[in-house]
Amino acid sequence: MPETTRGSATPFTGRSGLLHWLAVTFTCRTDPRSERIRARTLAGLFALLFAALGVVRDVPGVGFLIQAPFDLDWALRTVSLGWYQPDDTIPVTIVDIDEATHRGWRSPAITPRGELARLLSVVTAVAPSAVVVDIDLSGTEADADRAGQRQLRDVLEGYRGTAPLIFPKRIEPGTDGTRNMSASPFDPVFARNARLHWAHASFATDSGGAVRWWTKWLAVCTESQALWLPAIPVRVADTLAGMQPGLAPQVEPAAAADCAARDNTAGQRLLIGPRLTGLARPPMARDARTVPASLLLDPEIARDDAGLFGGRVVLIGATHTGGGDFWLTPSGVLPGVEMLANIVRYTSLEPGTGIGAEIAYRALGLLLFAVFVVFGWYLRGLVAFFLGIAAALLIVAVAIGGWDYFRVFEALEAAIVLTVLYMFVQAVLDLIEDFRRQWKDFAPGKRRFWQTLCAVCGRED
Repeated sequence: MPETTRGSATPFTGRSGLLHWLAVTFTCRTDPRSERIRARTLAGLFALLFAALGVVRDVPGVGFLIQAPFDLDWALRTVSLGWYQPDDTIPVTIVDIDEATHRGWRSPAITPRGELARLLSVVTAVAPSAVVVDIDLSGTEADADRAGQRQLRDVLEGYRGTAPLIFPKRIEPGTDGTRNMSASPFDPVFARNARLHWAHASFATDSGGAVRWWTKWLAVCTESQALWLPAIPVRVADTLAGMQPGLAPQVEPAAAADCAARDNTAGQRLLIGPRLTGLARPPMARDARTVPASLLLDPEIARDDAGLFGGRVVLIGATHTGGGDFWLTPSGVLPGVEMLANIVRYTSLEPGTGIGAEIAYRALGLLLFAVFVVFGWYLRGLVAFFLGIAAALLIVAVAIGGWDYFRVFEALEAAIVLTVLYMFVQAVLDLIEDFRRQWKDFAPGKRRFWQTLCAVCGRED
């Protein structure tokens, strides 16, 4: 089949037609439909590459061509501002050791173990689904709190409730670069009671000091071996598997634990909802409540403990300034217990893994990319821009409002980067074609190149 020439109305078909499309696209061969051919070919190639690779920003060289088109953290703040209200969250209640409670205890350096034992007795009496105690039990107790330590030990040893009690294990760096679990006077108690669990509450910060990801499993060293220590939300999810939609039994990594390795498992994006503690918190939501610890210890106050804690994940932790447990996040500075509550609350909304989840992510990214490309081709610049934003917001709203699919933000980021790269390559190839067309208009000589370049780059009146 002969090659289609300029001016011919014969459509491109077969192998020679495909070769001609590629030639027009990348060798800038003149053709009356070169602009349309190049746009369609490039869009198809970019779509195929994304469908095959599933990544855009990690491709070598992309970072030199384009900055982030928008901040994914700011997009995720739509969750923290309450723009979207997911349905399948895990109900949580925070027992807040706040400033008033801390002052009432005469501002001790550590949380009084006796008061902690009383809080546990109140909370576990009404069948919560799980209890997270965000209090460090490492090290040795002061002599003045030996009675409280015995009281807490008695509560933990005698605990026979159905809800697991989960405590954070402090991780300390070794001189050889390993991560080690610190010792606790309660280690023997945990070893004897299967209802007590250690977990990690470690957060990695980026170069700016902000927490954006959390790690499901952390490889740590003990005296005898290296093992995988789950994060607190993983312990909770494993407990609720089968009872909460979207949760399955948690499986530790198949690789052997290496407590000297820098990175062990892929991080999970930190999702943060509206404030749960402090003066900025809204009234109690259906799935998130906060109760000052002092109210639980006051016998004169009537409470509905079953409504506050029954069937919910209860987190006991400190938000007073003396605790020093505060973290910078995309939604501001939050106490550690509130970060844990948010992670637990949105655990069932974490993007799934496997082939199906990856296909859904890539399909959504391609849909958004197609919207941007089609609007950019058929509409003028400003109209295409605003209609593209409206269409993207509609897709985001449907994905989150209908399916609680928060990975739509990552698909949106990938689609925007794809679109910008597509437009960049298209502009470069159009420039080369214009250069070749203008080249013949100038006489040969030393100035021909610069004359052609000025003609191509200059504005035509």
